[in-house]
Amino acid sequence: MNTKLLYTRNAMKLHALTLLLTSAPLFAGVSAPTSTAPQSDCVAGWTLGFDALALRPFQSEGLYTERGYDFAYRINAGYDFNDCLFTKMSYFHYDTTTVNSDRIIAPETVATQFDGDMQAQALDWVVGQHFRPSEQLALSPYVGLRWAKFEENANDTTLSVDETLGHQKHEFNGYGIVVGLDGNRSFGNNLSMYGVAKQAIVFGNTDYSQTTSVNGTLTINDQYSEDSVASITEVGFGLQYDFVMGAAAANIRAGVEGQYWAGLSGGFASGTFSDSENVGLAGFLLGANFKF
Repeated sequence: MNTKLLYTRNAMKLHALTLLLTSAPLFAGVSAPTSTAPQSDCVAGWTLGFDALALRPFQSEGLYTERGYDFAYRINAGYDFNDCLFTKMSYFHYDTTTVNSDRIIAPETVATQFDGDMQAQALDWVVGQHFRPSEQLALSPYVGLRWAKFEENANDTTLSVDETLGHQKHEFNGYGIVVGLDGNRSFGNNLSMYGVAKQAIVFGNTDYSQTTSVNGTLTINDQYSEDSVASITEVGFGLQYDFVMGAAAANIRAGVEGQYWAGLSGGFASGTFSDSENVGLAGFLLGANFKF
């Protein structure tokens, strides 16, 4: 009887020791095996795009009397990683005439010409992530840095007994942060609707200058500079068609775009600067994008 009891006790000790040894890695801090994360369906490759835009300028006090459509462009280049992370640089440029007027004051002894122009530029470098919440919907949020420049020029020429030439200029340069979201909703048959939204806050400096000369002699030469902050908003949407061109995946886009450059217009009045005003750009876009 004692022999049987001793055998049972030894068997129980051996079983307990076996359990303890097999579970030792867990107590030693070794994690339990986990399943491998599913691989992303993003294909790595270089990206290249070009947008041609026809934009019309608007000024919040109505001082842009020339409001025709002028050409603008945007180019971008980047890289998509196979984990759906991406990085991209883009450059935007727009140049337009804002004022062009000629007046002859009776009795036709004084002639005045007033003309002006405006230029806007932006350079972005962003990092973002591609997401696909559903089979039809793709979203790509991103964040990055922006350099922006906004410049206005105005020239005032008066011809009477004397020839008076006036020139005004103000130029903003700054750096800041940009955030954005690109979205795409597929309809099937390679056709989809795209949407784009960007917001930037840019901190910089605005330089003002004003000169006047009479019969070639400089009579006024005023210049000053001040710290400035600008808010730049961009929105757009339209239709997109996807296709394959050789070894590259490609798409073409046709849509509308609006931009809002807040607090950057000098608002040139006759001979003086007014307070800072806002400028809007609105128009149409035709673009093409490629992935190699």
